[in-house]
Amino acid sequence: MNDNFIRNDIIFDCKADAVPFNYRISYKVSLICLIIGKCCGKKGCSSTKLQMINAAVSTSKGRIELLDLIDGRLITEVTLIRFDPAISRAINYALTDDLIYSQANGLLRLADKGKELVKSIYKDTELMIVEKDFFSELSNGLTEDIIEGIAQNWRVDNA
Repeated sequence: MNDNFIRNDIIFDCKADAVPFNYRISYKVSLICLIIGKCCGKKGCSSTKLQMINAAVSTSKGRIELLDLIDGRLITEVTLIRFDPAISRAINYALTDDLIYSQANGLLRLADKGKELVKSIYKDTELMIVEKDFFSELSNGLTEDIIEGIAQNWRVDNA
């Protein structure tokens, strides 16, 4: 046996690289709470809308395309719906942790605990700056009607 192991010394080994922030469950849960709190209004938010906004927020090009879409400036068809399994897991985690809840119509809403999380994120001026700026600009502009229209076009073109 290794002498260090027997003496209970601490040994540091090389580990794999750290998980990037945008793949961490804490980031994704915070992100969906921000989206629901700032971009979904009082009716609630579909999981498709969460996926669309998640896909857009990750790049400046995606943010511009989504804003152009809601302003009617997007003429060409672009891929705005990308399904990220991490968002689905984050939704399940947030439901289990009572940050969000599912309404009878299937749309998601913030629970009181989720509202407190959103407030605390907005109080911190150094946390999720790009996301908060984007959600302020996007606001409630991405409606479920727009999402359904995109989904219908996608089904016709690709199904």
